[in-house]
Amino acid sequence: MKPYLRYILIALVIFHLFFLDFSLGFSIEQYDLKFKVRNSIVTRLTHTIIIRNIGKFSAEKVQLTVPVIRNQTPYHFTVINRIAPSQNVKLESDSYGNINLSWKIGELLPKEKFVAEINYLTLSFSVLFKIDADKVGNYVKDFDIYKMYTQPEDYIESNDPLIMETAKNIVGNETNPQRVALKIANFVMETLTYKIQPEEKGAKWALVNRQGDCSEYSYLFVALCRACGIPARIQAGFAFHRINEELSDGHMWAEYYLENYGWVPVDLTWRYVDYQDNLHFSSLQSFPIKYPYDNFFVEYSASVGNTVLKTSQTVEISKASIENFNDFSLAYSTYNLVLKAETVEELYFISKLMGAQVFALTELKEVEESLYNFDLSIQQILENNDEGKIQQAQNQIEYASSLVKQIIFKCAILLSILILAIILIIVKLGSRKREVYEDSLAASIIF
Repeated sequence: MKPYLRYILIALVIFHLFFLDFSLGFSIEQYDLKFKVRNSIVTRLTHTIIIRNIGKFSAEKVQLTVPVIRNQTPYHFTVINRIAPSQNVKLESDSYGNINLSWKIGELLPKEKFVAEINYLTLSFSVLFKIDADKVGNYVKDFDIYKMYTQPEDYIESNDPLIMETAKNIVGNETNPQRVALKIANFVMETLTYKIQPEEKGAKWALVNRQGDCSEYSYLFVALCRACGIPARIQAGFAFHRINEELSDGHMWAEYYLENYGWVPVDLTWRYVDYQDNLHFSSLQSFPIKYPYDNFFVEYSASVGNTVLKTSQTVEISKASIENFNDFSLAYSTYNLVLKAETVEELYFISKLMGAQVFALTELKEVEESLYNFDLSIQQILENNDEGKIQQAQNQIEYASSLVKQIIFKCAILLSILILAIILIIVKLGSRKREVYEDSLAASIIF
């Protein structure tokens, strides 16, 4: 490296160390912001269920019920593209908000099979909750949410003495619901070892045996929360690690409820707390009245002989285009707004690397405030399906984009001037050094 380049690099490093703050956290208070959505992605999901009669006798009154992935903001918008077969099928809902497709198949002969397929188009987000524990409200114990989701149920033995005693030991003197939930989440993650179970075991079994799969992790978290008087519930559906993946099994995670914030996600097998990524898709919330937690259910009767039905499923995910949501204006607009916000945040990071805290501090704070207000608008859009806020969010992100580009331009000019000044100083110092050297050399020759 040439000497003058080395001097420039050293000067810039010293400049960053002494004058710049690399923190990407916004400095303004975020009391009103409950959650932040990013990483929007559009996908196609194809859920295929196959029922085969492998017995020697017919199965009668065969019925297939499949909980469907539904719109669940702020996590995902969902449109069902195709249902096959489209005959003898109906859509049903229950009091918990679950929606099911139900096929009345009728008779299934030996060696005969029935194939059902549901094709979805989804727009999903990664959602990070921004919880201030001191802003969590007190529970209203007469409300339905509190009464329904603090009671014990199958697999969630929140009134069991061992569960109750364990919850008491975990919590200690802590009374804040969010801090209590975090203590419980840490306990479950530290206590259980992941091991796939062939059947549902429940919270108490998981606690006694210190192991389980996603079901046991979720059951135990929910049971301990309920034992502490925190409303909590199960979420079941599908979770992918990547696009173009095929699953044969579903997934389970949990949510706990906070006043002033609503339902907050927790997936302890993935070590997600107060966060859910954009590849989790829920089809069941809380315990269904008729069926257990599962991705599909088959019922039938046999009049004679030994009738055996074998079932299987696959769920495939692939990338799709936002243009497929053209007719769903709320989803289409939200996707594009979040994409613009991600671009602004990238430029924001670049501007800080370029010294915006020194060269354009006031403008930088304006960008932070605009992004914060934008996220508030997106929150209102998703919570209330409020298309009236779309233009407001558009204006906020356009202003932030314009401002951060101006900051980068300003920083580029000032950095160029600074580097030029450093070069001139180095050149000047080099010239003087040569003059001194030449003078000393001439003096040595004379003497």
